[in-house]
Amino acid sequence: MSSIEQATKLVKSAMEALDRELSSSPDPKLANVPKVQKDAFKQKLQKMLDTLNSGSLPEKSQRNLGLTHAIADSWPFDSKLAEDIAKAERAFIEAK
Repeated sequence: MSSIEQATKLVKSAMEALDRELSSSPDPKLANVPKVQKDAFKQKLQKMLDTLNSGSLPEKSQRNLGLTHAIADSWPFDSKLAEDIAKAERAFIEAK
């Protein structure tokens, strides 16, 4: 599997988990994370997916969307969703 395929898979997985968080199964650990931030993360994940599907990746220095930093600043350390989003962003940054 190429790095772009792997990144796409991780981004889609993070988006699905975030959709579940926003709709049907919110994690009590994430109750203090504002919905507006979760919605913004969803938009950024969609931007990552669109970029991966476009076949034209920007330079690595332009791919960091700040999700991992925001998670580190304000999300619980033991959140599975936070881990999924951070993995997706890292894979997006490193895709070739």
